[in-house]
Amino acid sequence: MEQLEEYLKEKILPDLEDSRGGFDKIHTLEVVSWLKQIISRNPELNLDETVLLIAAYAHDWGYSDIFKKGQIMDIDMVENAKKLHMELGAKKIEALLKDDFFSFLTDEQKARCIHLVAVHDKKHEIKEVDELILLEADSLSGLEISAGKPAFDAESNKKFMEAVINTRIPKFITEFSKNEAKRLIQAREDYYKQKEKSDTSK
Repeated sequence: MEQLEEYLKEKILPDLEDSRGGFDKIHTLEVVSWLKQIISRNPELNLDETVLLIAAYAHDWGYSDIFKKGQIMDIDMVENAKKLHMELGAKKIEALLKDDFFSFLTDEQKARCIHLVAVHDKKHEIKEVDELILLEADSLSGLEISAGKPAFDAESNKKFMEAVINTRIPKFITEFSKNEAKRLIQAREDYYKQKEKSDTSK
């Protein structure tokens, strides 16, 4: 698994360095970290960790073709790009999976990796367990405030939080992710309240 991750990092992360102002590289690594935590706490789900790991590294790869270096990101721009970024990301991972390195995967596993990237943001459609687990990891990272990760302005954050609370968290199936979401939502609210105070005192 370690060799697989090193290969994925080498092939995908350079493209994410500047994608969405540097958000996507940090976000992708966070999604992978959350995914591992969810899988380790829910062995009864019998998830294909290899497939999910590949999908997690590639899930937002498509944004690198849409948001270029220095481009300012807001919530409306991201929402408008969601469909296209899934299509582009699916094509990118499909091409990468043709490398000899991935000969250890079955055709079914490769197809599942591509599928997960192609549907991961279709919040109203996804219902399979692996789709929902990737959604959980993706959402938890989205909620997380972390060093170096660009933050939304207050208005964009409000829209983002409404979308997460109304359309993402209701799809969560693991208790771990539900509890972590509550903690991260509170931390995010505290962060934006503090940010608003410091902005108004300037």
